Amino acid sequence: AILNCSCGVQELAELLDEEKLSGVPVLIFANKQDLLTAAPASEIAEGLNLHTIRDRMWQIQSCSALTGEGVQAFLDPLWSLTASGHYEL
Repeated sequence: AILNCSCGVQELAELLDEEKLSGVPVLIFANKQDLLTAAPASEIAEGLNLHTIRDRMWQIQSCSALTGEGVQAFLDPLWSLTASGHYEL
């Protein structure tokens, strides 16, 4: 899991430092929430140090790609951002 490996934290930090991505919101799927062993979104957020991000909006959404639960709730804000013309996919 990502919480057991600092590589996910390092990769996120590198992305956040990328000048081309300055100010771009961070949207994270906390997938596999249908599994009993899945880390909750709050634990993943803590493991990724999301609470330290101050220069952009961020959101983490619990979901299960298998069941589809939580996926639409995550995509709606994404579509809103792109529809506003601020960001492109």
